[in-house]
Amino acid sequence: MDKTIAIFSGYYLPFLGGVERYTDKLMLEMKKKNYKIIIVTTKYDDLLKDYEVNDEGFEIFRLPVYNLFKSRYPIIKKNSEYKIIMKELEKRNIDFIACQTRFHLTTLVGLKYAKKFNIPSMVLEHGSDHFTVNNKFLDWFGAIYEHMLTWRLKKLTDNFYAVSKRSTSWLEHFKIRSRGVIYNSVDETIYDSFKNKKFKHEFKNKLVITYAGRIIKEKGVEMLLKSFMSLANTENIELVIAGDGPILDELKKQYKQRNILFVGKLDFDDTITLLNRTDIFCYPSMYPEGLPTSILEAGIMKCAVIATDRGGTVEVINSPDYGIIIEENQDSLTSALEKLINDENYRDSIKENLHERIENNFTWKVTSEKFENVCNKK
Repeated sequence: MDKTIAIFSGYYLPFLGGVERYTDKLMLEMKKKNYKIIIVTTKYDDLLKDYEVNDEGFEIFRLPVYNLFKSRYPIIKKNSEYKIIMKELEKRNIDFIACQTRFHLTTLVGLKYAKKFNIPSMVLEHGSDHFTVNNKFLDWFGAIYEHMLTWRLKKLTDNFYAVSKRSTSWLEHFKIRSRGVIYNSVDETIYDSFKNKKFKHEFKNKLVITYAGRIIKEKGVEMLLKSFMSLANTENIELVIAGDGPILDELKKQYKQRNILFVGKLDFDDTITLLNRTDIFCYPSMYPEGLPTSILEAGIMKCAVIATDRGGTVEVINSPDYGIIIEENQDSLTSALEKLINDENYRDSIKENLHERIENNFTWKVTSEKFENVCNKK
């Protein structure tokens, strides 16, 4: 094919989140189809290089940002370094531009670049509600800002897609009609590749409950810890919290129980290996999700899943036969935990059912074909 795709995204690996994994896995599939891949992202960490070629052969350009909010919302600094990078991009024969997430400023940069050089482009929506920092005033201001930014984006393109039907509905809030769904997915070979691998921590014969994701309040991590502590008997149960974030140190100080293990930020292989040993995966998010990668990864690795009705989660767990969807409160979470801990037959049943559903409907092979069709539309 020898076409070049440029992805503009607020963050990219080693920043570990659902959007970043989506970008990486989708572009790996596109590389298999002989597309050249360019990632345009932000230099959210000073230790990162302005430019590099990763092990997969992706060219990565990192735009300079201001120090303020760079770990939550990077604000691009249009200085001399920025101009050098954008000039360097002009030397690449880019055939298509895809912008990840509507509310990051890299999307505005990408669409302006596409407009300037008459390059076909798209925006892929990953959200399902306004971005929140759990502060009413800041959230109110943020919503106004998001509407203003979206108004500018609509002037540059009408080519919007979403990673779930829930994200498609969210676009309607901005009077945007989505052109389709390009689902978040997982590698179809992931289970067979990891089913015999052991996690670095030995759990012996304990039942393992896991959370994996960013350690921020909006993800419901603290609620999970409180629910776990309220269980009647946790002697043979271990709770594992995997990930990093601003409240991690605070939670580690507060919850020092022997059967609560904070393993910090894990790479992809360690995360999947942990899920392979996990019995119950909890994702009590209160965040505006698209379609959480962790739900798909836990499901494909045969975990029994408890999750909130956020983003496209209910498009995957659309029946009690596949998992438990809870309300966003501690009582609901505790009740679901007790159900799965005490009912081994039900737990085993939903493990197998969810694994099969994801394997048949949410794989990168299927998703990459849809994405390629968008890239090649005239």
